[in-house]
Amino acid sequence: MSAEQNVANTEAEKDVQNVLAELKGDAETNGPEKEASAEDTEEARIVAAAAQLGEKSAKAEEDKERENRGRGPRRNNAKFDPSSQKETDDPVEIRKQVEFYFSDSNLPMDKFLLSKVGGSQNRSVPLELLHSFKRMRRFQPFSAIVEALKTSEVLDLVDNETAIRRKTPLPENVTETHDPSVVKVFEDKAMNRSVYAKGFGEEGPTTQLEIEEFFAPHGPVNAIRLRRANDKTFKGSVFVEFESEEKQKAFLALAPKPQWKGQDLIIKSKREYCDEKVRDIEAGRIKPSGHRPRGRGGFRGRGRGRQSDNRDWRERRAEDQKRGFSGDKKDEPKEPREIQKDARGVPVVQSTADAGQKRAREDEANGDHPAKKVDAKE
Repeated sequence: MSAEQNVANTEAEKDVQNVLAELKGDAETNGPEKEASAEDTEEARIVAAAAQLGEKSAKAEEDKERENRGRGPRRNNAKFDPSSQKETDDPVEIRKQVEFYFSDSNLPMDKFLLSKVGGSQNRSVPLELLHSFKRMRRFQPFSAIVEALKTSEVLDLVDNETAIRRKTPLPENVTETHDPSVVKVFEDKAMNRSVYAKGFGEEGPTTQLEIEEFFAPHGPVNAIRLRRANDKTFKGSVFVEFESEEKQKAFLALAPKPQWKGQDLIIKSKREYCDEKVRDIEAGRIKPSGHRPRGRGGFRGRGRGRQSDNRDWRERRAEDQKRGFSGDKKDEPKEPREIQKDARGVPVVQSTADAGQKRAREDEANGDHPAKKVDAKE
């Protein structure tokens, strides 16, 4: 929820309290002899007034959200809901889930947990914090988690069995800050044991769990990542990291290929998929994710060479004011304008018509509209 929405909610709450206080005061001035029916009417009136204020507040929030659409944080269209999982105290399931959180397949990519662990510092994480994760809440009672982790081969219980940490810390170059270059190192190590699969359709609350069940017979599997667009909408494809390269090759060699709910899947190695995308980008068939067109009509309408200007906006504004907002030509030498003269040597003043039409505004820069973004990770 944005700061504006919080302010709107606070103001709406104050309005409701003021209305209730005012109406309550009116009721008290009428004396205790007021009949029950009148009190019921007054209570209904209070409820109606509060409801009206609530609707007004909700409408204000909707208007604000509509106004900020495209400028604020992207919407989160992920539909995964782990609450459908049954409660259990199964030690195998508990260890599997917690060990995944701290594994090389997840921890370097998990911004939140990585910050808690401190990267190579290998700080311990309270079990109570882990138990608050949505996929951990089904493990009950809490004591079952403690008992299950006592026999983990990769994790240690510490701090009187109230916290957990890896037996083997992450490499020294891994810090507590999420680093894409570090993530790439771990992803490259897993490349030869990973596959790409597409054709899973739209996402539902249990799609993640269903896909995990789909690949389970072909495992062990280290990680399954549902691939998503910027707004977290599921693309219908996944990356699956198997425990070993042998398991990956065995899955790719299956004949016939496994189907998803009766439908064929596109299945290939992750390396093959990535190589294909690189060739498509080099050939100009697709544009890489994050590509922005240049010139006018591009990202936020900068245009006219501003993409390479990294100065603070205040500095640029001051420069523009000095130039009278005449354009971004501070570094271009001014060529002396040739003064035309008549046969007698007297300067001639030309009209716009005589000098030729003024350059059209759309000719000043690239006037193309932004091309539709094509994600290189489809």
